[in-house]
This record gives sequence, C-alpha cells and structure tokens, in this order.
Amino acid sequence: MNTSALIGLVATGLVASVAASAVTYTLISVPAVRPAMADDMAGMAMDSGNDKKAAVPQTPSVANKAAGEPKFVTKYTCPMHPQIIEDHPGHCPICGMTLVPKLFPVSTKATAGASSAEPAALVPPAVVSKPAAEVAAKTGAEPKFVTKYTCPMHPQIIEDHPGHCPICGMTLVPKLFPVGTKDTAGDGANSLNAASEPAKGGAPAPLAAPMVMPSVSVAPLTLRYMNVVLAPVAWRNLTRQIHSVGLVDFDENRLAHVHPRASGWVEMLNVRALGDTVHKGEVLLTLYSPDILSAEKDFLVAKNSGMSVLLDAARERLRLLNVPEAIINQIATTGKVARTIPVVAPQSGYISAINLRDGMYVTPDLDMYTIADAAKVWVSVEILARDMEQIAAGQPAAMTVDGIPGRIWHGTVDFVYPELDPKSRTLKARLVFDNTDGVLKPNQFAEVGISGVPQADVLTVPTAAVIPTPNGARVVRKNADGSFQPVLVTVGPSAGGYTAITSGLNPNDEVVASGQFLLDSESSLQASFARMTGSMDAAPTDAAPATAHQHAH
Repeated sequence: MNTSALIGLVATGLVASVAASAVTYTLISVPAVRPAMADDMAGMAMDSGNDKKAAVPQTPSVANKAAGEPKFVTKYTCPMHPQIIEDHPGHCPICGMTLVPKLFPVSTKATAGASSAEPAALVPPAVVSKPAAEVAAKTGAEPKFVTKYTCPMHPQIIEDHPGHCPICGMTLVPKLFPVGTKDTAGDGANSLNAASEPAKGGAPAPLAAPMVMPSVSVAPLTLRYMNVVLAPVAWRNLTRQIHSVGLVDFDENRLAHVHPRASGWVEMLNVRALGDTVHKGEVLLTLYSPDILSAEKDFLVAKNSGMSVLLDAARERLRLLNVPEAIINQIATTGKVARTIPVVAPQSGYISAINLRDGMYVTPDLDMYTIADAAKVWVSVEILARDMEQIAAGQPAAMTVDGIPGRIWHGTVDFVYPELDPKSRTLKARLVFDNTDGVLKPNQFAEVGISGVPQADVLTVPTAAVIPTPNGARVVRKNADGSFQPVLVTVGPSAGGYTAITSGLNPNDEVVASGQFLLDSESSLQASFARMTGSMDAAPTDAAPATAHQHAH
C-alpha cells in the first residue's frame, strides 16, 4: 500500500468521526431534529470519504445552504433557564451564567427581541460604567434595559445607585433591568441601603419605610402537615429572670478579729490551727502583760482605800483592758493579782486566720485571730449594664453550686453597688444566703438567678413566634380571611417563654408559634418574584397593624 492510499484512509476516518459527532450533538441539542437533517450530515460524510481527502467540518447552517434554506440557526441559551434565548453571546439575566450555543429552528425568536440590547446579568462594574440609556443613544435605539443595583442574596432589593443591602449588608451589584422596573424604596434618595451611608453633616440618613409583605394562603390539610400552631396575643405579667455567676464569700458582718488590749507575751496557746471550730467564751490563749498586771495592783489599792469612786475607776480600767469579769471578781475576793489573763472567743465560728505562736510578743495592732461565722454567706455577682434597672435590694434570688447537684438555695439581694466596674463595665451586687449547715464554702462558684422588677399588663406573644432579622423582628400573623402575613413588630423584654410587644400587633390577633419560618419564607419568595417582575411596588407600611397600646383592660 502506497503513501497516498494510507493518507486517504486516515482522512476518511477523520471525516466520518467528525460527521458522527456533529449528528450526535444536533440530536442532543434539538429534540425536534428532523430525520432529513441526519441524512444530510451522513451524506456529507460519505461524499467526503469518497473524495479521499480531509474536509473542514461545517456548521449545520452552512451545510443546509447547499440544499436550500437553513432549517436551524445557532442561538444562545442559559443551561439553568432554557427560556432565555439570545442571538448573540452574553449572560443570563436571571442567574448570570454565560449563555451557551445551541441549535434552534429558524422561527425561534430571541427573548429580548432586538439583538442590540444584551440582557447580561451581574456584569462587572467596569463593563457597566456607562448607563444603558447613553449607549442606546449612541446606537440610535430606544433603551430597553437600564443598569440598577441589586443584592445577590435578596433580589427584591433594587436601587438606582450603589449601596448596601438593608437586610444582609452585602454590597449591591450592577445588573440590567427592564426600563419600567422601579426601585425598592420608590425614591433613590430615601432607599433602604442609604441607611448605611452618612448623610450631609455627618448624620445618618433616615431609613425608608419597610414594605408590606404579601400574605400567604395555605390549605387546612397542608397546615396540619406543616405542624402550624397558633397562639393568641394576650396581656400577661412579666417578671424577667436575670442570670449571672457569683462567688461565695464570708459575710463580713459576721467576722470577728481578736486583738490584745495591751502588749505582752503569749504564755499558752490553746487554738493553734486554721479551721478549728470555737464557741463564744472559749479560751483561745493566756497572756502575760505588765500593763494589765499594773492595773490589777491599782485596783487592789483602790479597794483597800475604801473610796468607791476610785474603786469604780480601777474596775472600769480592767474591763477596758479586756480582763474577764470573773478574773476581776477573783482579784477582789482573794486580794491577789492574776499573773496571766485568758483571751476568750468573742463569737462562735471557725478560725479563718491566725497570726501567733507560743511565747510570741504581741501588741494591740496585731490581729491574732479571725473568727468567721458561716451561718450566712455573701455571694457577689456581676450584672450586665442592660439589666441594671431590673436589680434592686430586697429582690428574691435562687442559687445552685457545683458539687451539690439538685439543691437550690434561696436568698435576697442585700446591696447594689453604686459604681460600675471600670474594666468589665458591669454592676456588682451582693446577695445573702443562709448556710446553717455550713455546706457553702467561701470562694465557691455559684449560678444565680434573680427575679427582676415585675411588669404588669404587658402585651405578649410566645418567644418562639418572634423571627429576628437584621431589619427588625417580625411575626407571622393570621389575618381575618385565614391567610398568613409577616408583620414587623417592636419587641420588649422576654421572660418565662413570652416576649413583650410594644407595637405592631393588637390584643385580638393570632400569631404562628410553630412553623412560622416556612410561611415567612413563602412570603419572602412571593415578594422576590414580584419585585423581579415589577408587579409589586414597595409600599410603606401605612396599612400596617395598629400599635399595641398599653391600656387598662
């Protein structure tokens, strides 16, 4: 076999492969391809093979010209939105994807009509630097699309200038819209996203009135499947529970410090260790003091003189030196001085501090013992600034501690400090709890709940019914016709599973307490579709629900 024959065979195989690929592509792209189209392509491949030379693949439109009028033309469509058909490359105006070529019958019309207006979406800012009206003016055609700005996450937000989305805060991106599309806020100067930009003079621009969300009608059977639960808007008494952590400490009003009234030496130490329990009147140590010994001698001299005034003064001096009354009577009876005197405990408790040893020289400024009475303890807590008005002395409190599960201590707020902590900016409060069994220990961590100032006759809804959003809280209200509609509300404090509503609802309304997110999402989708098609304008909430007035009832 010579070289020319080999080249001919290779060329024939290539042409047949290209022709088969073209036929397959046409059959997949156009479901309604006629059988004649496939026959024409196959005939072209066979003729090329007989000529024994490589042929350049031809598009279907070129191939059909040889047989007569073209039956299919190449247009561009979106893979995700096949209803978008254009006669030139571009981007999908819905999702922004790049249009792909595809064969269509000759009678198929482009979505936008004229090919001079490209319905590209999400065009980069550099490409949309000139308004569509200016470009159309240069070409001599009427503009069919204008450049506006929208949020990628919330397409219902449409503005005629750059800014930020009032819902999520994302930067608005340019996009081509039909000429009749209106802005979200109606007037670009009062648009919702202008709230993030300062107005002249440094003051923030006012927020535009929020639009009314569309109502949603759902069949009763579907509501049952969605597990929708309704709750009435009712008047209730709210008592907010304030939670904090605290630290158990000594009750400083029950601490006793033992000091000597005169200088001297410790003769015998009876209580030697920290934590030892003592009772009131128990001897802690014996002390030898030259000053006390001199006062005892003066007492005997006054007694022997027979002068009652002098005797009373000498007796009072011994009392001031903290000499027990029994020792004074003993001196008066026996007529002999006591070399050492006992130092007794002023109260019952346990030794929390000790600063002396046997034979030690002590002075009046030495704190020999500290005796703590653990029958009551203090708990110091820190209150956040937002809860300051809810705290007052005398309010009830409950406490639990680690290591003792299941037990709850009940106490009261004893004192609220007048200053905030300079570092944490929190308000310190002191609570008092009974500890008769001594279970609570100082420096123990505790979880505390304080009942705040009660609020009477407050219009409330279940806390689960409130949907928090960056643009404000809202609830799904049931209308009189049975439909459901999200409405903006102003919320107050929450307590006991209920949240106060200061405006947006009436006492006779019903709200969705379970399943409200599905209804709210459906309403948002309807608003998005309406905004994209321009069938619904952003209307201010002039017809919004009436404010829930706090009146007597």
